[in-house]
Amino acid sequence: MSNRLVLKSIWKGLASSKKKNRSSNKENLDYEIKIPYRNDAFTKEQLARNFNEAQSKETWKEALKCNPKALMWCCYVLFTCVMWGYDGLASNIVLSIPQFRKDYGKPFEDQYIIAPIWQLILAGGTLIGLLLGGISTGVVANRYGRRLCLFCSYMLTVVGVFLQWFSPGNLPLLFGGKFLTGIPLGVFITIAPTYCSEIAPLALRGAVTSAVNWSIVLGQCLAYFVLRQTQYIPGQGSYLTLFAVQWPFAAFALGFIYWFPESPYHLIARGQLSLARKNCYRFHNSKFDVEGYLAAIQIDLDNQSQIQTEASYKECFRGTNRIRTLIAISTFFIQSVSGVSWIIGYMAYFLQLGGLSVSESFNATAGLSVLSLVGNMTGWYFIEAFGRRRTALYGSLFLTVSLFMIGISSLIPRGIWAQVFFMGTWSFIFQSTIGSVAWPIISEVSKSSLRGHTQALATITQGVVGAIGGVLLPFAINPDAGNLGGKIGFIYGTILGGSCIGVWYWYPETKGRSFEEIERLFEMDVKPRNFEKTVLES
Repeated sequence: MSNRLVLKSIWKGLASSKKKNRSSNKENLDYEIKIPYRNDAFTKEQLARNFNEAQSKETWKEALKCNPKALMWCCYVLFTCVMWGYDGLASNIVLSIPQFRKDYGKPFEDQYIIAPIWQLILAGGTLIGLLLGGISTGVVANRYGRRLCLFCSYMLTVVGVFLQWFSPGNLPLLFGGKFLTGIPLGVFITIAPTYCSEIAPLALRGAVTSAVNWSIVLGQCLAYFVLRQTQYIPGQGSYLTLFAVQWPFAAFALGFIYWFPESPYHLIARGQLSLARKNCYRFHNSKFDVEGYLAAIQIDLDNQSQIQTEASYKECFRGTNRIRTLIAISTFFIQSVSGVSWIIGYMAYFLQLGGLSVSESFNATAGLSVLSLVGNMTGWYFIEAFGRRRTALYGSLFLTVSLFMIGISSLIPRGIWAQVFFMGTWSFIFQSTIGSVAWPIISEVSKSSLRGHTQALATITQGVVGAIGGVLLPFAINPDAGNLGGKIGFIYGTILGGSCIGVWYWYPETKGRSFEEIERLFEMDVKPRNFEKTVLES
C-alpha cells in the first residue's frame, strides 16, 4: 500500500512538473509574442524599411484605392480651410458692398468710404487673432491634441459671427467679432497641413497637402458668389448675409468633431502607442502595413529624440533646424509679397475705384475666383510632375512678369480691362504654383517633432507680412490717400523678383522622399538645391 502511495506521489510530481514546464514554456512563448517591436531595433528598422519601400513603389491610383478612410479625414480637416478661405476673404471684400460703407463709413464726394485707419484696425483684428491662434496652436495641439483645438475654434467662430451680426454701425463691435473669428483662422491653417502630411500616403502627400490651398480658394469662391448674390438684397442684409453664412460651416464641422481621430504621429510622440495603433485601423483597411507604419514613425521620432527631448520654438532655430525653418516660413513670405492681399483681398474694391460698376466688379472677381480654383487643381499635377522646387521657382518668375504687366497696363488710359486680364493670369499662375506648392514644402522640410511649431511660425510670418500689407494697402489704393491703382504691381513685382534668387538657392526637391530620408539629407548637410541629385544608401 505504501509503495502504491509512493508511486502515485511520484507520478503526481512528474505530472505537476510537466504541467509547470508547459506553463513556463507558454509564458515564455507569450512573452516572446508580446515583445513590442519597438524594443527590437533590428526588427523595427526592417519593418520601417519594408514599409517605406512599399510606399515609394505605390502609385497614386493604388494609394487612392487603399486609403479611402484616411483621405476622408483629410477632407474633413481640409473643410476647415474652406472656412478659412471664406472668412478670411469676407473680412476684406465686405468693403466693396456700398451699404456696408454707408453704415460704417463717411461721405466722400459722391460715395461713402471707410477711413483708412479703420480699415487698418479691422484688418488688424483678424491678423492679431490669426497670429494668436497660430502661436497657441503650436503649443496647445502638441500637448492636448488637434481635436480640442478644432472644437474651441468652431465655438469661437460661432461667437465671433454673433458679434459681427449685431455690429451694424458699430465699428468697435465689428473689430471684436473679427478678432474672435481670426483666432480660428490661425488654428485651421496650422493644423490642416500638418495633419494631412502625417496621414496621407506618400504617393498622394503632395497633392493632399496642396489641397489645403485648393480648399482655401474654394472658400474664397463661395465668398465671391455669396457677395455676387447679396448685392441684390436691400439694406443691411447685403453684408450681414455674408457674415451669417459662416454659422452653417461651424455647425457642420462640430457635427463630426467627436469622431475625429488624432494622428498616429502625435500619439506616438506623446507615448500613446496602443491608441496610435487603434487609430491606424480607423484610417486604413486590413491590408495596410500598420506595424511597418508605426515602426517608421517611431524611428523618425527616435532619431530626433537623440537631439531633443521636447519640441519648442527655440529648437526650430538650432542646428540644421534653422535652415529648415527658414525655408518653411519663406514660402508664406513669398506668397504674401506676390500681391495676394491686394489682388485677392481688395480686387472688387480696387476695380470699383478703377471705374467698373459694382455689378461688373463682382462678376469679374467671381470669374477670377473660378479661374483660381482651376489653377489650383492644375497645381496638383505640377507639384508631382515637375517637383516642389521647379514649381516654386518658375512660378515665382512668371508671377513677377504678371505683376509688372499689371503695372504697365495701369499706365494705359482706360486700361482697366487689361489689368483684369493680367490679374486673371496672375490668379491662375499663383494658384497653380506658389499657392499650391507652399503647403507640401512646409510639411516636408520641417522636422516631424517640430512640424506643428514650424507650421505655426510660417503662419506667424504670413500674418506679420500680411499685417504690413494691411497697413499700407488702404493708404496706397484709397482715393483720399495714395490712389496708386495698378502701379502697386511694380512694387510687388520688384520684391518678388528678388525673392526668386532665394528660391533657386535654398529650396530643396522633396518629391518622393520619406520624412526619414529628408531628415538624413539635412543632417548630412547636403545643399538643399542638390537634394534631387543625391542618392541615399539604404
